Amino acid sequence: MLVVITAAVVTVRVMQPDTGVLPAGVSIAGVAVGGLTSEEAERALLAGVPAPSGDLVLTTPDGKPVLAPIPVASLRPEPRFDRAIMDAARPAALVQRLRRELGLGGGRDVPLTYRLGRKQTGRLALRVARRIDAPARSASLQVSDGSFVLRRALPGRAVDRSELARRLVEVPHRMVVPVDPVAPRISDAQAAIARSQAVWITRAPVVVAAGRRTARIGRRDLLELLRFRAEGARLRPRLDPRGIRRLLLDRFSVVERAPRSARFRVRSRRVELIDSVPGRVIDGAAVARSIVARQGSEPVRLSTAAVEPRRTSREARALGIREVVGEFTTPYACCQARVVNIARAASILDGAFIPAGGTFSLNEALGERTRDRGFVPAPQINAGRLEDAVGGGVSQVATTFFNAAFFAGLRIVTHTPHEFWITRYPPGREATISWGGPELVVRNDWPAAILISVVAARDRITVRLFSSRLGRRVTTETIGTATEGSAFPIVYTRRVQRRAGAWRDERFTWTYRAPPPP
Repeated sequence: MLVVITAAVVTVRVMQPDTGVLPAGVSIAGVAVGGLTSEEAERALLAGVPAPSGDLVLTTPDGKPVLAPIPVASLRPEPRFDRAIMDAARPAALVQRLRRELGLGGGRDVPLTYRLGRKQTGRLALRVARRIDAPARSASLQVSDGSFVLRRALPGRAVDRSELARRLVEVPHRMVVPVDPVAPRISDAQAAIARSQAVWITRAPVVVAAGRRTARIGRRDLLELLRFRAEGARLRPRLDPRGIRRLLLDRFSVVERAPRSARFRVRSRRVELIDSVPGRVIDGAAVARSIVARQGSEPVRLSTAAVEPRRTSREARALGIREVVGEFTTPYACCQARVVNIARAASILDGAFIPAGGTFSLNEALGERTRDRGFVPAPQINAGRLEDAVGGGVSQVATTFFNAAFFAGLRIVTHTPHEFWITRYPPGREATISWGGPELVVRNDWPAAILISVVAARDRITVRLFSSRLGRRVTTETIGTATEGSAFPIVYTRRVQRRAGAWRDERFTWTYRAPPPP
């Protein structure tokens, strides 16, 4: 609707600043608002503009419907009566205002825009994009029967979601969805260039040489190992480095050498570092690059690459493993079934590390004791009685390790003494373990790693912990008297000191039950 208001006399008011009143002859969405203030115009629009209704029909640029008609009300449109719509109603050109004052026409209708619910429009845009969007397909090359087959590029398309949202603010009943073309990453022309390069790379067999040894890679092998890799907008022919190395191994395996990590060798109470040795392998990637870059028929030189060991000498020295910081020995009678389990546990535990700040669980380190893992049935305490169980005797390893950790000043996280006292162990200062519990857990709260050395001899087991002493000093006192064959309480203490003085004062208590009758 267009309303034009004429005036008989033109005054200089057309040249005056904006007074906040909308110019004559202006309507918004067919509702005359000329001569009204913004507030008055808003009230007139609220009364005169019906709520949008009907269906929204979306089509593709070629006229195909995208979705079933969408009820306009589902978009939750709310008329916009903000400054932007009012400013749009005020013509900027003085000539338009002058024509209006002279009654020469110049009336104008401004379309009303709407606020739309973000969730609703977002869901709509996503549904539309899923129906219309199509990724571009890059050109590609494949090898078939010794020839290169080009798969041509195809353009894609993508909905312009921001433009879709902009067009929706007028709540049209029909709208063409804005779609942008998406160019393929690799064009047919780039693929043709890559094909020419691939033909050159595979034109003839290649000879790889190292000293007096040579290996021939045939054209069929080169074709099988050829790969095409996208790099930006280009397609690059490359040779599979692992395949190249595999082909060369038969002739050049002698040049490869496995890396050797730094390790510690324990000799009684001394520990020495055995330096690491780097390894060497055929560098398939370097050889592949040389083959691709070759110009004539001269042999390609074999390339090798160094392989760093898992632990270098420098890393091993940084662990701070230099001297004994805790050790303990417990005896046993030779040749019993339990000794088999002690020896097996010792072999598993020997050489283990506890990193600085690390927590160590003896149960986790040893794993479940089973026949398949070399453990045998032997007596162990269960509910106050001795019973045969696979792995019986491993608690002697736990007690020996506990005391070594005790005198190394490690934090004892959790431990459980036996139910009744076994005379080969210090009263109270011992530990038992079983798969599923009880547990023995310690924490290395010193700034140096710990190497565990375990030696199971004919009649005794010794655990030594190697680290840096760092001024540590551990003292202990036992309070109470052990009575063989009886129930009794026991108390023992531990004071851990370092260079700065006392660090930890602890008091441990335990009450033994009487052992079962023989």
